[in-house]
Order: sequence, then C-alpha cells, then structure tokens
Amino acid sequence: MDDTKKDQIRKAALAVFARRGFHETTVAEIAQEAGIAKGTIYLYYASKEEILIAIFRRYIDGMLDFVDGLIDSALSVPDILTAFVGKQTDLFREEPDLMRVLSRRSLLALSDGNERMVEFQRYLLDRITALLERGKIRGEMRALDVRIAACAMLAVQEALPLYLTAYASDLPR
Repeated sequence: MDDTKKDQIRKAALAVFARRGFHETTVAEIAQEAGIAKGTIYLYYASKEEILIAIFRRYIDGMLDFVDGLIDSALSVPDILTAFVGKQTDLFREEPDLMRVLSRRSLLALSDGNERMVEFQRYLLDRITALLERGKIRGEMRALDVRIAACAMLAVQEALPLYLTAYASDLPR
C-alpha cells in the first residue's frame, strides 16, 4: 500500500477537519484538499472516521513513543511530566491544525456506538496502563490502580489542547 498517498490523505483531512470540524467535513472535501479523486480515498480508508482514527493513532503513538523513551531514561517522574508538557506545547506551535482537531474532542464524539473507536480507546488505555505499570515496578510510583490512573492521564491529555488553545497568547515563545 502506498504510504505516501495515505499521508497525503491524512494531511488533507487534518486541514479540512481543523477548518470545518469533523462532522461538517465530507470525503469529497478531503479529496479536493488532497488533489485526488474521491474514489481514491476509499482505496486507502473505508470512511472519514477511519481517517480520523489514523490521525489520532499517529499522534498518540508518537506521544507514547516519546514517553516510552523518557521512561526508559534516568529521568524522574516530575522531569518526565515536564518534558511531556513541553513536547505538547511544541506540537501546538508546530502543528496547529492537529491541536485544533484534538481540542474539538473529535475522538470522543465518534465513540458512541462506533466499535472501531472503542477499540482504539482500549488500545490507547492499554498503552498508557503499560507505561504506568512499568513506573510502578521501578518504584517511581506508589501503589495505585493503573487503569484508573491511565484514564486520568488520558483526561489530562485530552484537556491539554484545550488549555493550549485558550491560553495560546500567554505561552512563552
């Protein structure tokens, strides 16, 4: 499968989702933004929901890989959290369309009754739970229910784009 074409479609969808919102966006608009035929999108993605999932998966995988690297380092938990927030802030500046889409909570809007979204959310929580479990094993965290903590961290993760959008003018340059 042509990863370049998938990237092209993902980038175009992200731009349109950021401008118009997920629910108002059509596959035809994504195709027009990408400069391809509408039918071409369906060769790579079954629906605009699948494109959104791919956007979120890429973002979340990147952030979790970043956190994995931090956890494997000798950094303390406070330093890891500081680096994570710094990475989010940098991403807000570098990819404002992504932050607009994240702050609109498109992921949660699709969750109701969408089996693929529920599957993705479980995948995400499982990754975060595994990271927290590693921290617990290393003695860097007190005993806690790692699944509940993963849900709390996910809530913070989802709220951060909103904060960064609301206080963009107050952020250090």
